[in-house]
Amino acid sequence: MEFPAVGFRGTSGSLGSYVGAGGGYWSSVTYTSNSNNAYYLRFSSSDLYVGYDDKQIGRSVRCVR
Repeated sequence: MEFPAVGFRGTSGSLGSYVGAGGGYWSSVTYTSNSNNAYYLRFSSSDLYVGYDDKQIGRSVRCVR
């Protein structure tokens, strides 16, 4: 499975953060304590992180089966 380093948009509206160097992808699973948050996968050349964040953050969506 491959996830391109598409970057993401921050809540301040900054575009193109980490394009080509990392990225973030949303999960379809909403964080149970706050419906404004959802789980996501974030990565760069040096790390991999799974967490939850505000849905206003512009991460990509990719269908994975």
